[in-house]
Amino acid sequence: MSGHAPYPGKSPYSMLSVDECVGMVTSKVLGPLETQTVQLNAALGRILAKDAVAVEAIPAFPASIMDGFAMRSKDAPGKYPVDELAGTTAGADSRGPLREDHIRYITTGAPVPAGADTVVKVEDTHQLVDADGKLEIEVLCSSKPGANIRAVGSDTKQGEVILRKCCRIGAAEIGVLAALGLASVEVFREPRVAIISTGDELVDVGAAGTLDRSRGQIVDCNRPLLCALARELGVEALDMGFVTDDLPKLRATLVSAFQQADVVISSGGVSRGSKDFIKELLSEMGEVHFGEMCMKPGKPSTFATVAGHGAQRKLFFGLPGNPVSCFVTFKLLAAPALERLRGLPQDTPIYPRVDAELADPVDMDPVRPEYHRARARWEAGRIVAESTGFQRSSRIASIADANCLLEIPKDKGTLPKGTVVKALLLPHGSRSLVPSPEGFPGGRIRAQPAKPPPATTVEAGQPLQPRPLRVGLLTIGRDASNDQAFSDLLTVLSSCEIVEKEEYSVEEKSSHFLADLLETWSRKSCQLILVLADLGLGEVDAAVVQAVREGLKEAPGVADAVARTGLALSPLAMLSPVVAGTQHDTLIVMLPSSWAPSCTAMLCKMVAALAEDLRTQL
Repeated sequence: MSGHAPYPGKSPYSMLSVDECVGMVTSKVLGPLETQTVQLNAALGRILAKDAVAVEAIPAFPASIMDGFAMRSKDAPGKYPVDELAGTTAGADSRGPLREDHIRYITTGAPVPAGADTVVKVEDTHQLVDADGKLEIEVLCSSKPGANIRAVGSDTKQGEVILRKCCRIGAAEIGVLAALGLASVEVFREPRVAIISTGDELVDVGAAGTLDRSRGQIVDCNRPLLCALARELGVEALDMGFVTDDLPKLRATLVSAFQQADVVISSGGVSRGSKDFIKELLSEMGEVHFGEMCMKPGKPSTFATVAGHGAQRKLFFGLPGNPVSCFVTFKLLAAPALERLRGLPQDTPIYPRVDAELADPVDMDPVRPEYHRARARWEAGRIVAESTGFQRSSRIASIADANCLLEIPKDKGTLPKGTVVKALLLPHGSRSLVPSPEGFPGGRIRAQPAKPPPATTVEAGQPLQPRPLRVGLLTIGRDASNDQAFSDLLTVLSSCEIVEKEEYSVEEKSSHFLADLLETWSRKSCQLILVLADLGLGEVDAAVVQAVREGLKEAPGVADAVARTGLALSPLAMLSPVVAGTQHDTLIVMLPSSWAPSCTAMLCKMVAALAEDLRTQL
């Protein structure tokens, strides 16, 4: 049999929510796999199968914390002969108990000799030679009993549980286990995962040069992707190759895969085309628990179980053929199941779920929620997420450099820039969550950290709530923070309840980095930037004006309104340059600092009205 008619009409499988599908998968994972003992140097990344307990106290003997002299605390201060010239050093043979009225040199980590109850650091001593040429040490200070000594068990008590069962063994845990004297440890067995790609159109990446475009052939990228995702988790990935859309061949490959692996993951063949056989075969071999998932991307995702050797049935994940769908559904469905089999407890979240502010507008889907690929960064006290671009499920570039999945609710319209949504932070990938630089190019910038905007989480069907207007203040040429005009400006801003502000100053009339500065700052969610510059008609001033104007889509009406306000304040206002324009949805206005108090309320109202107008159009 090489094919059958497409499946018309309604799907035989109910479309379940993501939470329902994840719950179904979780319910079929009965617990971790059996345990095994591995050498310590092979334990990195594994899950501990039993508590690691200290067999003996650490330290097992009273040990010196520093280089110095062991002595009796009652004898300090004073002058004393050294009882053993060789001293007591870490790893050396014991020199016996300390003699009365003597002291002994001791190094860090060495056992404190019997009879001594304190260690005086070497800096608090002075070396002397008596009349007979004998060495004496003068102790210059008093010392309390136990000073500079690690008591027995002060680091770890005998019988203390140091690492708990189900702990993931990292580099630090390797060090702890070694300190406990454990050359081998008991861990849960890693699951074996068989990876299969299906499709007549596939060509192995090694034969990419032989692609026949007229037949619609493509390189199989899903199989290397899935193998890498499995290995990122630390599990053993069995590459089963790709199989053409031939039912007997596919059946034989699946049978072989289930014989070798605990989990089988395939890509392709799960939709409703004439050569999509996966669901049909799984219904014969085991039980299909769901065949459609209400999400984007990944709607035809399939989960089934097949009888195994024990109570734990073999797991099967039939992932869609589009590579992005394959990536996302692996993260949401397969990865949590594999982590449970590896030994992580059921109540341990695989991905941190956090609030993230959209750096760009995001279109919603009216039918299905979307897991939108994005790059998250820490910025000004909040997480900001930037879309990886066009999100079509075949566009594999959208997963490159992605470190989070944004949970975009199903609804009509567009979520505007600045909306706060839930995001799943992905623990694996080339790009982790990193803080953005606090400063800007140029080096002469005094910055005050901005307050994060209040979280406004948007769920489907809820009206969008107004966000505070963020105003940036940039002073050029001098520090204006002590000027009366600047003080009046802050008063005006404080009177506007919807305003939050950021303040920066550039201490010289330097134009060489202003364009870059404004380009960067306009991306930081400020709706209005006021550039306060008391400039004239000179050459340096003209260069500053040109730098501010660079990259702006000029708004002559706004500039005219500001200039008219300035003329009402002084007839000489016509000599002061005014620049107004937009950049990245930010209104940037350069004006003399003395005008700012009179113009700011007008500009804030203007920007707020524009923002509201945009919102009503969404």
